[in-house]
Amino acid sequence: MSDPVLVIGAGVAGLTVAVELADSGVETVLVDRETSVGGNALNLYKAFPTDDCFYCFESNRSRPGIRKCFYRSALLDQPNIDLRVDTEIEEIKGEPGSFEIRLKQGPQYVDSKKCTMCGACTKLSDAFSLLSPQCQPQSVIFNPEKEDEGSSKAEEECPTGAIDLNAESSETTLTASDIVIATGYQEMKPNQVDEYGYGQYSNVITQLELAKILDPNGPSHGALVRPSDGAQVRRLLMVQCVGSRDENYHPFCSKICCVFALKHANIIRRERNGTDVSVVYMDIRTYDRHERYYREAREAGVEFTRGRVSEVNPLEDGTLDITLYDSLLDKYFKTNVDLLVLSSALEPSTGMTKMIEELGLESASGYVSPANLLDTEVVAGDHVYACGGAIGPAEVPESVTQARAVASKILQERMR
Repeated sequence: MSDPVLVIGAGVAGLTVAVELADSGVETVLVDRETSVGGNALNLYKAFPTDDCFYCFESNRSRPGIRKCFYRSALLDQPNIDLRVDTEIEEIKGEPGSFEIRLKQGPQYVDSKKCTMCGACTKLSDAFSLLSPQCQPQSVIFNPEKEDEGSSKAEEECPTGAIDLNAESSETTLTASDIVIATGYQEMKPNQVDEYGYGQYSNVITQLELAKILDPNGPSHGALVRPSDGAQVRRLLMVQCVGSRDENYHPFCSKICCVFALKHANIIRRERNGTDVSVVYMDIRTYDRHERYYREAREAGVEFTRGRVSEVNPLEDGTLDITLYDSLLDKYFKTNVDLLVLSSALEPSTGMTKMIEELGLESASGYVSPANLLDTEVVAGDHVYACGGAIGPAEVPESVTQARAVASKILQERMR
């Protein structure tokens, strides 16, 4: 019997590879450093191009259809998937086809197989919380940094005995025939971009942070409010290409940021009556079928200015005075908004550089580069594959297509 396949990252791409291989009879170890699967999709609210829940992972089709939701995908019940959350890759060595991987898993304070999500522990202690009603594994999580007097009582009174506050980290070593890198991307936090004041002013946020505000499962239950005081947002300004297409940070285009921004602009104009939305851009890049988001935004009354933001000043009433340069009119002007939203660069996930070095792979702007640019983009090395955001910023259908190509490659190799 062949060794299992190791899939690193349980976002859309990693989940798809794991499910495709497992359904084909291949044992798969699926690891993620987070406590729940889903990756970036957990924080993106609605998905494009179908505008439905991001908990669904869609096929490579551009039309709505049958989808598998994370919370209904029965990952824990698939016997060929060994899911390990809160797990980091400590070391990779060995030879292609027989890799030795050392894994470190954080303390499993709550046994997800015993937890029934009854909520009793969350009522007794703030250290227990439910990430999302759709989280997978279906379990509450425990934050030891918030441990309080109610934590021990929650452990004692848990009706299924799922809580162990004395749990400790553990290390294991496994052998894998193939490695799939599906670690995704992360949003750059633009603290160092001085002109915007991100990290200094509460009402300057990123697109991912806006998505959490718009999400009905988020802290404001979907109400568009200012982080500083909870006041309703009446005027909102978005800025594109923050940290991307910029030699000081990331020289490449993040590809999907324009669609992210327009998706949110359309949601606000359609579903949050009375809020004015403006977008400041260098170029609007809505490739392929996503051009419709731009057309719909214009029709919905979103205003566009080609230029840059040069200065942000907070006022005592919580609003922000913004100085803009309009490159088409070649003039500066000022505006006042409640919320400034930055479309930050999408950069490789933390730890990608170390992984690329350990596996002897090529890098392209920090992402995994194909082993042969003239061949498929998902083959990164001998028995090493990459897909989704590990290759570069990608939308859901693109990630799923790449993930299925990886599964197909592995199955073809095993049939030889």
